[in-house]
Amino acid sequence: MEQISLSELIERTHDSIRSLEHSQSTLYHYQIAWKALADYFLEHDQVLFSRPLAEQYLLECKAKLDAKAIQKWRYKLYRLSVRMLIECFEEGHVTWKCYREQPVHLHQSAYLLLYANYQNHLQKEGKSADTIQTYTHVARQFLKYLEQKEVKDISEVGMKEVSSFIPVFSRPYQPNTLKINFTALRSFLRFLEDSNLTPFCLSQVVPSSPVRTTTIVPVISSEEAQHLLESANRTSALGKRNYAMLLLALRMGLRSIDIIHLKLGDIHWRSRVIEIVQAKTNQPLVLPLLTEVGNAIADYILNGRPDSQEPFIFLRSQAPYQKMAGHSSCYAISRKVMKEAGVRQEVGQRKGFHCLRHAVAAQLLEVETPLPIISSILGHRNKESTKVYLSTDMEHLRACALNLTGIEINQEELQ
Repeated sequence: MEQISLSELIERTHDSIRSLEHSQSTLYHYQIAWKALADYFLEHDQVLFSRPLAEQYLLECKAKLDAKAIQKWRYKLYRLSVRMLIECFEEGHVTWKCYREQPVHLHQSAYLLLYANYQNHLQKEGKSADTIQTYTHVARQFLKYLEQKEVKDISEVGMKEVSSFIPVFSRPYQPNTLKINFTALRSFLRFLEDSNLTPFCLSQVVPSSPVRTTTIVPVISSEEAQHLLESANRTSALGKRNYAMLLLALRMGLRSIDIIHLKLGDIHWRSRVIEIVQAKTNQPLVLPLLTEVGNAIADYILNGRPDSQEPFIFLRSQAPYQKMAGHSSCYAISRKVMKEAGVRQEVGQRKGFHCLRHAVAAQLLEVETPLPIISSILGHRNKESTKVYLSTDMEHLRACALNLTGIEINQEELQ
């Protein structure tokens, strides 16, 4: 690979992203970030571009972020700017994409092969892309932990190693996420057992549930939902897009990831249906296209959607006009709209698109729709998943409350 000065690489990268039609403000921020990197290289007496030194710079930026010395938006800017330089250095050009945090890398060849075999195993089992990503991430963390403990062979792993890994592994996660990760860890350990790579039943060490909780599904009321829609600004292109996306969640119950991936060809206008393959379950889903939803989507396509060859309906509002990033984009939209409408602004209240999806289940339960029908509408692969929405049906829950009359106790009995 040719050697090139950092200043020349910055110029090449700048030229490469011209076709992406970034705003002048965005280009100005990239220049600021590249200037900070150039100063760092000068401090280390380095003129030629060096990927190891650039990645060392990002690690130090991450440490500053963790210490609250810089804000998150600035760290993301630095990371994006450096990743674009690296891509231009190695590929000769820059393509617009999401530069995620680099995964934990494994070094032992035996662990790398084991990791690859587990990934293939999950694919053969027909796991969804999201499930494979979660399960392999947990497996990689466990194997990296073994490397740090200098465990050379997987056959040397016993219940002690698994037990000591769990507290370290659990620390950053909330209970619901931890429960999913425990399932992922148990899956990997069962894979080791089924492959005869360990003589122990290591999966039994993993708790079935980190905490015993009863899930109360966060949901917005019909009045709050109506207030959200009435407060939405539908005069701008951005407002038309956000309004249509909100309706797909509030009226159709679509997941945010499916809204993001919705394509122009998924809307069958003549037959008035939306037909997709769900990203989470990989299962087909056909829903009637409600008039209100169809009108909002058509208004965005005709009067707000940027001119683009992309097949996806909902695009970024700024150049490059491509598919939106994912869950984070939807969360930013719902949080902004809820703030403007004054809905769910108390500390700790969830504000994501899932609250809007839950509203569909709550409304169906209010009119005593059977759970199997709700499950079909929401696209659940496991029908039992729908039972969690029973916590939203307050009217029927009140009917389940026990009358305590006749079982009074005195103060002495409490002591």
